[in-house]
Amino acid sequence: MQKLLFALLLFTGCNKCPEKVPPFTSQEFTGREEIINEKVLVRRPVYRAKVPTGWTRLDPEGSIRDTREPNVSFLIEDSLKVTVHSFPTEKLEERIPPFAQVERWKRQLGDVDALVESAGHGGFVGLFFEGPTVLAWSMQLDLEHYQTLSFLANSPSEDEHFKQMRADYTIKVSGPQVLIDKHRDELFLFANSFELIQEIPKRM
Repeated sequence: MQKLLFALLLFTGCNKCPEKVPPFTSQEFTGREEIINEKVLVRRPVYRAKVPTGWTRLDPEGSIRDTREPNVSFLIEDSLKVTVHSFPTEKLEERIPPFAQVERWKRQLGDVDALVESAGHGGFVGLFFEGPTVLAWSMQLDLEHYQTLSFLANSPSEDEHFKQMRADYTIKVSGPQVLIDKHRDELFLFANSFELIQEIPKRM
């Protein structure tokens, strides 16, 4: 049943595609720190997306090993904020289900009425959440891709990078509703284009 759900989501196309495509640049974003040779910490590019022009990018200045720290943030008109978090895991059982993220967002808003829909793009599937002053996506890599990245590494360095690639991620938009409505096409362009840079290797 879970595999069927993933398959159906992957073939539904983008979730709420923008009615028009705003001007954008293609940008890359890192995962969290990887441990190389047991001591060297590096952050390598993992994701890419279409970023609308006019957004102000805020890259983290310090460590982001703590998943409470965003991988990258953006400011729109100084008061609308977009944050991206990734959640690397060692094994499948450590993943946080998308509905658990949605329930957390609901509690943050005081359990108000909210829209929750399935979402799928770029090999990831999950849930889209829309409430007052918030848009958010909780996404997980397709189960088959996750397992592929768990077992096909050819070196410790590649294994560390694959761990970042198979991480769950969230995109959260928060700010005045009037700005969310104004920039809605831009926000969906960014979220729907968010994907891995590196192609997932094929199993032999």
